Amino acid sequence: MRKSIVTGCVALGLASAPAWAQIAVSSNDHKVKQENGVTGNVDAPTPDSITILDLGQVPVKVVGTVANVPGSVVGPPTSVVVTPDESLALVASSTMIDPADKTKTRPDDRVSVVDLKGQKVLDTLRTGAGAAGISLSKDGKRAYVANRMAGSVSILALDGNKVSLVKTIDLVPANALLSHVAVSPDGTTGVATRNGDAKATVVRLGPDSVAEKATLDVAPRPYAVSITPDGKFAVVASLGDPKGNGVFTVIDLAGDAPKIVGTVDIGYENLEGAMMSGDGKWVAGVAHAGSTRPKDAPQFKPHGMVVLYRLDGGKLTKAGEAPIGGWSQGASFSKDGKTVAVQNMIQKNIQVFRNDDGKLSDTGQKIDTVGGAAAIRASTDR
Repeated sequence: MRKSIVTGCVALGLASAPAWAQIAVSSNDHKVKQENGVTGNVDAPTPDSITILDLGQVPVKVVGTVANVPGSVVGPPTSVVVTPDESLALVASSTMIDPADKTKTRPDDRVSVVDLKGQKVLDTLRTGAGAAGISLSKDGKRAYVANRMAGSVSILALDGNKVSLVKTIDLVPANALLSHVAVSPDGTTGVATRNGDAKATVVRLGPDSVAEKATLDVAPRPYAVSITPDGKFAVVASLGDPKGNGVFTVIDLAGDAPKIVGTVDIGYENLEGAMMSGDGKWVAGVAHAGSTRPKDAPQFKPHGMVVLYRLDGGKLTKAGEAPIGGWSQGASFSKDGKTVAVQNMIQKNIQVFRNDDGKLSDTGQKIDTVGGAAAIRASTDR
């Protein structure tokens, strides 16, 4: 009888547990601050953290917070991924406070493996200097980490809760600032952004290999990149020239010769982050839009902007936009594309927006992240 009661209680507990179907993770950088356009280190910072969200609920639910997970605002806000089964998150840290001079930073090379259900760090791997943008293969068995200060890509193997380093491969010169590698659904093609020399490199991917296929010139300072669910197109987000606006570049990946088929000026400076919805229909861009300028600068604006584009057949069409906080970073979509979460570094929070077939509206929900919200990803984000 006792065994039956225990079994029934366990079954009831599982039935009432949250459905882990639309989990997103925000990596929060507690080390840095920005005041009047000047970035510096925080005095006596608390440890970096992650915030676990359920984007499938309205309002968005905070599932938990895990401390002591190194992260960094330096690099694209794609330095975190969530496995397809939502059991693990991988969080990269591109910079750390220099122990020899706490007013400075130095490159970091750590990738933390976090158990999302147990809400604890399982392991820490060392990849390469400036570990930044990460992407997973669709089956969740391989992760590719762009080592921003080294010009290399580290391949990680995932097997259940075990994550191991397979190989680190030199791909581009270190000064090219390799920032992010997106992975096609079939796992054979990747697109790597080169923030330092305004290029995107299309690569052939294998379980233990990364090889250049083609390199294309794109708008200055490319950062985030996504590939459509059918593998036909990639959308590269460039911060743009320091005196110009951010730019989306669409790359046709079909055939043996990838080519650029379109560019879009978003109308705002510093396109810091971008994310494609899981179905490939929407692309959200997060722009500083003057919010990181000194207040006496002519370009200063009190807030950034999130812009929403419809993607159809490789063509981007602007659908909506809305004001956000300052020094804003990444964006993440719910599975149905109707909820968009946007990070604000200065405000240390996440704003939640509603996407009604392209009409973008602020729900009013703001989620505190304690540290600066620096990178975000859901398991269904492209």
